[in-house]
Parts: sequence; structure tokens; C-alpha cells
Amino acid sequence: MLNGMLRYGRKVALGLTMLFALVAYSGQASAESGSSIGGRYMLINQFGEPVTDSDYPSKFKLVFFGYTFCPDICPTTIQVISDALDMLGPKAAKIQPIFISVDPKRDSPRVIRQYLSNFNAGFIGLTGSQPLIERAAQVYKVKYEKVASTSGDKDDYSMDHSASVFLMAPNGTFIVKFAYGMSPDDMAKRLSEIVR
Repeated sequence: MLNGMLRYGRKVALGLTMLFALVAYSGQASAESGSSIGGRYMLINQFGEPVTDSDYPSKFKLVFFGYTFCPDICPTTIQVISDALDMLGPKAAKIQPIFISVDPKRDSPRVIRQYLSNFNAGFIGLTGSQPLIERAAQVYKVKYEKVASTSGDKDDYSMDHSASVFLMAPNGTFIVKFAYGMSPDDMAKRLSEIVR
């Protein structure tokens, strides 16, 4: 019982921390340019730890939004990122790949951890409450929408979402957007030109 109370207390503390952070971050949103890509967010990684846009300050970030139940676009894109990083050799250590879920209802940290175990070991997967996900999507200009199944089962749905991959500089500045369907060779070549 004591262990259960301690776990509950940790969850409440983490939830309050995330809420206060969201309020603080949202209060500074007006200072950001409306046309820029990228900005402040705070989510939870696949290990249950808080992660913000300020983490990994010495690395370039490859950011992709999707969800683990995605049948084709997401696994294909994550595999392309994984293969491109493998092709980069030592330069890959300068890049942090980040997967942000747009389906927090189903994508718990544990589910994301299991999902990403099929890809490049360096991937960080992020999830969080719906408002926190919306905030992250907003700063990246990513659109997503829940699409109900014709089966009538409320738990059977898909998520339409933007499928681009964003490359961000170590300081958080947007560099380039890679379109869906780019080959691993082309992505690796472009990354190699940028990451020195």
C-alpha cells in the first residue's frame, strides 16, 4: 500500500510540475514569431521523464509527429530516419531523433518505449496530456485530427497528421523540413551537408 501511495504521489507531483511549466511556457508564447517553426514545449519521454525543447542543447534535433498505431506513414518515416542516421556514421551522434505522439490516449510512455525498440536505439519518444501535445504541435505548425472508424467502436480510430520531419539546430532554430517519402540516402546526404 505504501508503494502505491508513493507512486501516486510521484504522479501527482509530476502532473503539477507539467501544469506549472505549461502555464509558464504559454505565457511566453506571444514573444515567439507567428511564422517560425519550433518553440517551447514540455512532454514526457518513454521512460516517464520530463523533456523540454531545451534538452539536448548540443545536438541537432530531427522531430517527427505521429502515433504508434499508425499503419504505414509513421513506421516508414521512422525507419527512414533510422536508416539515414545509420548511414551518417559518427556524425549521427550529433543528431537527436525525436518522435512526438499525437495520440496520448493510447501512446503511454510504455507503449512508445516498446514501439521505438524496433528502430534506431537513439530515438526519444514523447507523449503527455492533450493540452501539452497540442502546444507542441502548434509550435511546429503540425496539424492532426482524430478520425473515427466506421465500426462504431470509439476506441477504434486513426489519426490524420502532418508527415514532415523537422531538422532543428542545437539552439532550437528551424533549419529544414524533409517531406514524407524522402529516401534514407537523400536524407543522409542532406544531413551530412548540414551537420558538421
